[in-house]
Amino acid sequence: MLTQWQVATPDPTAQVRLATELSLSPLLCQVLINRGITDATSAGTFLTPSLHDLHDPYQILGMDAAVRRITAAVQQGEPMAVYGDYDVDGVTATALLMTFFEELGLRVASYIPEREGEGYGLNAEAMHQLSRQGTRLLITVDCGSTALSEVALARELGIDTIITDHHQPPETLPAALAVLNPHQPGCGYPNKHLCGVGLVFKLLTALRASMRQIGVLRERLPNLKRHLDLVALGTIADVTPIRGENRVIVHYGLQELTHTLKPGLQALRQVSGRQGKTANAGEVGFQLAPRLNASGRLGSAAQSLELLIARDSGVAEHLAASLDAVNRQRRTLQQNVEQAVHERIGQQYGGTPPAAIVLGDADWHLGVVGIVAARIAETYHRPTFLLQITSGTARGSGRSIPAFNLYDGLQHCAEWLQQFGGHRYAAGLTMAAEHLPALQEAFIRYADDRLGPDDMQPVVGLDAVVLLADITEKLVSELTALAPHGSGNPAPVFAAYGVRCASPIRRLGQEGQHARFRVEQDDVSREAIAFQQGDHVAEVAAGGGEFDIAFTPVINTWRDRRTLELQLRDLRPHLPQPH
Repeated sequence: MLTQWQVATPDPTAQVRLATELSLSPLLCQVLINRGITDATSAGTFLTPSLHDLHDPYQILGMDAAVRRITAAVQQGEPMAVYGDYDVDGVTATALLMTFFEELGLRVASYIPEREGEGYGLNAEAMHQLSRQGTRLLITVDCGSTALSEVALARELGIDTIITDHHQPPETLPAALAVLNPHQPGCGYPNKHLCGVGLVFKLLTALRASMRQIGVLRERLPNLKRHLDLVALGTIADVTPIRGENRVIVHYGLQELTHTLKPGLQALRQVSGRQGKTANAGEVGFQLAPRLNASGRLGSAAQSLELLIARDSGVAEHLAASLDAVNRQRRTLQQNVEQAVHERIGQQYGGTPPAAIVLGDADWHLGVVGIVAARIAETYHRPTFLLQITSGTARGSGRSIPAFNLYDGLQHCAEWLQQFGGHRYAAGLTMAAEHLPALQEAFIRYADDRLGPDDMQPVVGLDAVVLLADITEKLVSELTALAPHGSGNPAPVFAAYGVRCASPIRRLGQEGQHARFRVEQDDVSREAIAFQQGDHVAEVAAGGGEFDIAFTPVINTWRDRRTLELQLRDLRPHLPQPH
């Protein structure tokens, strides 16, 4: 698929001003400007995150009521329970609350529904079960905003409910004792991009301050900074923008993760091959989070929760090994479903799908359709829903592209749905299978009305056009101040035009899917590596002429040897540039 290259418009005046005021390289300043950071104060805040920049948690609507009720429950010894979700955000949020209460010397129950049997969010049977256990205060994490009937039932059963959730709320909220959701009407909290565990962190920040002020268990109050490792895990895994408050949380959370004392996280890093290394966002996104997610995708997320709250190293190592094995099983299932989806797209659309992809099948595992939807959306650059059909019901997940709001699309098609929820880029739904053709037609028509041809082409955003000579170890070292990267703060990508291949192309990986080679421009050469682009590299370089590359420069450290290398995002035959 043809990829658009979009180079950010340079701003020489702001670039020179920032470079002079902060003694930074002009190229780093241009990257900051591309991210909307144009003055020295904002740049300083961005480059040196501080915990003092976190917002007052009491700005969240409902926080005062939530803190008062939890404090009363702690003082009176009321039985409490945490109701979580089965993804990494929900599991880390549940673990954070349970760890906090455990350090206070309190035993708190937990409940995480099973994806296959119960689905997302609160359900009536769970409310009855929690009631039978004696629960009097229920705190939801990463769910609950749409649970009108379940919260009403809990109230009938004598359970007060506090909802903490970051998903788009409906017009009518549940009649909970308190609802903490930055998206609810009337909430003026500045950070609308808190994930579930981030919201729990804000709740505990307020709760800890209140308990300290009134002298409740003051000598046992936990140090919340030590638990930012859990908050960073959920924040990165939930693909929330790593800007502002979230950037502060992830910055310090990765520091805590590097030196974590939690046996579960130590064991998880060990099976992921990351023990003893500096933690980064890539480690969380590609190694830790998939293993934590695997149990919730294929069975019960209780195993992942048990790992995160484990206090015994031997137990933690056993659980981590088990999650690693489940994750390998998940990968196999995912590959099978992904291959089947590609085949369906080829059969139904000749390989070129319409403006949206909506497909269902009885053989697709519910636990992996969301991941596969993300990969299909990326491959074809179309909003995508993949559904599992069983017993007359279709359930599944969707992922979107920048130009399309997935939640709005579902609202437009609500007449065909039994349940749905989510946000712009990710959502889930449940519906009668017999209505799937109607949903396909309505959703595709809605997408077709809103997406133009350019919207359905992938875009590589470029921070600047550079010469290979500009890319030095000193520059790459300076660029590390921009990390941690993620949504809202991508790693910098540069373009070099008119380079040549300066070495034979080495194909790497079991099927030669990667390629390593040297590129040259004006007698300056650099090592380059292209992941999952081996065939494309061979095709573009085959003619022996000049080509253009889009890349992120990194320092690759292997056995104490440091190598400057260009990680290619894309390459194309050289296009002469207008002067």
